[in-house]
Amino acid sequence: MPLKPNLDLIVPEDAPRPVQAREYIAVFKNGNKTLLYVGDRHTSNISFDMVDFVFSDKSPAMPEIAVVEYENSGRKTSEHGFHDNTLIYAAAVAHKRGLPVVYADLSSDEMIDVLKRQRPGQEITKDDLHKTLTAGGPSKNKTDYNLMSWELNMYGREPFMLENIVAALNKYDTVLAVFGEGHYRNQRLVLEDMLGQPEYITDVPNTRGDFAGLEIKPIKLI
Repeated sequence: MPLKPNLDLIVPEDAPRPVQAREYIAVFKNGNKTLLYVGDRHTSNISFDMVDFVFSDKSPAMPEIAVVEYENSGRKTSEHGFHDNTLIYAAAVAHKRGLPVVYADLSSDEMIDVLKRQRPGQEITKDDLHKTLTAGGPSKNKTDYNLMSWELNMYGREPFMLENIVAALNKYDTVLAVFGEGHYRNQRLVLEDMLGQPEYITDVPNTRGDFAGLEIKPIKLI
C-alpha cells in the first residue's frame, strides 16, 4: 500500500529539536523503505560531512534518489557555488553518482501564490516574500511577516516538501532528503506517523568532494 502523509500533523512553528545537535541525520526504516533525512543548516561544515556520510560505506543504506530543498524553478544549479550550500552540494554528489535529483521547494512565484490564496485581495510582492523568508521564522504571535511565514510553511512549503519525499519513497526503497533542520522539525510528526521512530546520527567523519562546473538536471515526481 502506498505511503500517504497526514499533513494535519505538520507543526509550522519553531518545534523543539529531537536531539541536542543542531544538525543530524534521521534514519527511518519501515519494511523495505529507508529514509535518510539530513536536517542541516545549509552552510555548516558538519552538514556537508553528513551528505558525504550517507554516500559512504558506513551509511545505513545507500540512497537511490535525492530530494533536496531547492527552488523548483528550473534555474541551473551551476549558477551557485557547490561549496557554499549543502543543498546544492547534496544534489551534486547524488547527480555525479548517477542518482535522480528532485528539487522539492516551491519557486518564488509559487510561494507568492500560496500567500495570495491565504490573503485574498492583498497584494503580495517579491519584497513581501523576501521579508517573509527573512522574518526569523514562522510564528502567529510576532510580526505580520512571521505570520506570513507560518502561512507559507503550513499551506505551501511543508506540504510540497513532504509530498515529494513520499512520492520518492513510493517509487524507491532508499531516499535521501536534505532540508533545513527547522523543516525537519515541522515535518517530523508526519514522518513518524508513516514510518515510525527514527534513529539519529550526529557524529560523522570529515570529508569533502569537488564538483565545480557540474550541471544538474532535476526530475519532477509530483
